[in-house]
Amino acid sequence: MPLSRSVFIKRYRMQIELATCQNWIHQTPGENSVLTWVAWHPKLVHQHAQVKWESFRQEMDGNVFPSLANREGCRQLMREISTKDNFVPEATWLACVGEPLGKDIPVGTIQGLRVSALHGAIQNIGVVASWRGRGVGKELIRRSLQGFYLTGCRFVTLEVTTHNFRAIELYESVGFKTSETVYKYSFVGG
Repeated sequence: MPLSRSVFIKRYRMQIELATCQNWIHQTPGENSVLTWVAWHPKLVHQHAQVKWESFRQEMDGNVFPSLANREGCRQLMREISTKDNFVPEATWLACVGEPLGKDIPVGTIQGLRVSALHGAIQNIGVVASWRGRGVGKELIRRSLQGFYLTGCRFVTLEVTTHNFRAIELYESVGFKTSETVYKYSFVGG
């Protein structure tokens, strides 16, 4: 059995000023007959957690944040986020795909917290692997930024592991800019 070792994971803290993307965040999205966008409701904790687990369990972030690597950890994380005093329901969304039998399958999630009167923070953006590259993440971000704006935020930040090139490209495409490099202490291996 391989041994665990502690490492520092390099991450970027990225920020967007909402005034720079007003037109985009207030656009009406085009119709997509396959996807539905579900606003936050406390009964959706399990669905958000399931998407988190499916999105992160085999990714490096599952090592960096062990709670993302198992189902129960994801449920606990969603319960914690959604019960915080600074939770922003308007910035929290679930993307679902309709199935022929009428059951929607969650394929994307995003959550938001307020860190100060004018500043919000996206906590997690998760899209299951089979739905990446189809605009799900971009629309989740748009809806989340709109929710932050409507609740008075003017700046929004997020963090991303520096090796996650596709995510960084997505964030930059909507206007996020790297504001700081941070290091997350983690155990990997074992």
